[in-house]
Amino acid sequence: MNGTAATAVAPPPSTALLTQAGFKSVAADTPQRQAHLQSLPTGALTEWQQTGRHYYVYPDVASNKLYVGTPKEYQAYLALRTKNGLPSPTSSSATTADMTSYLKQDAAMQKADAFDRQIPPSAIWPDFANLGWIP
Repeated sequence: MNGTAATAVAPPPSTALLTQAGFKSVAADTPQRQAHLQSLPTGALTEWQQTGRHYYVYPDVASNKLYVGTPKEYQAYLALRTKNGLPSPTSSSATTADMTSYLKQDAAMQKADAFDRQIPPSAIWPDFANLGWIP
């Protein structure tokens, strides 16, 4: 899994909450996956970015598994923590706000890109030959 780790978020009390929230477990069944599993912060849910997408990962070294969720599953995990009377992770509020802002910006950029693709290049760039710049 190539990507960049962003910020560590408070550790989950158990993998059961992650599973209930919709996190998927991935077995570390190759040497590369095992090495990656060992490289992650133990006991911490970490925000991870790969190919422009955001994920939350939790290494379960004892079970040789990695739990992976998207921001949607992370929000469900936070709701389950609240429902079970557990405090919300303090560092996640800034991360969640940043992620919400990022997703809004990303949606706006996708809309602008779609609009730009509708405009033919000739409408944006003049025909240089007709301007006398090209002999």
